[in-house]
Amino acid sequence: MNRRIAILGAGLMALAGPVAAQTRLASNFDTHSEVTIDRPAATIWPHILDPNAWKQGAKSWHHSGPIGRVGEVFAAGDPAEKAKAAFRFENVELVPNQRRTIKLYNPTGALIGYASWWLREQGGRTLVGYDVYSETLIDAAQAKATPLEKLREAERSAMTTNKARFDQELVALKRLVEAGR
Repeated sequence: MNRRIAILGAGLMALAGPVAAQTRLASNFDTHSEVTIDRPAATIWPHILDPNAWKQGAKSWHHSGPIGRVGEVFAAGDPAEKAKAAFRFENVELVPNQRRTIKLYNPTGALIGYASWWLREQGGRTLVGYDVYSETLIDAAQAKATPLEKLREAERSAMTTNKARFDQELVALKRLVEAGR
């Protein structure tokens, strides 16, 4: 029987059993948010495909790939400075009115994680969820220069701040959709 033991902070994880322990230093960000919207999933779905009207922070635009399909790549950042995108993401799963999953990349193309929106409709109301799983590697110079406790605190702070932002964004989506816009 495998037993999973998580060591909180700095993304370190030890696994008991046949799998080797995670040895790289990283800041992990895993969060889950959800809201119930008093509308059918089909009304919400277009806003999941184009979240610019309700998501805070970086805006996104088409970068490459087949528009509206799996494989479409978006850039995100300040639309006035498209050449300096903060990150990119790619549609890797599109199930209309049910799920959109994106793969997140840093500006150099390294994978940083995945995010999924999911919709569960029942009786004309829809439970909308947003799950994010990401990891940012901490380079050796930063790890050497920064005490482990400060890295852990930065990870906790980022999780708290971003979780609150994602919760607020879903509330903004709820208001937008229920207002009929």
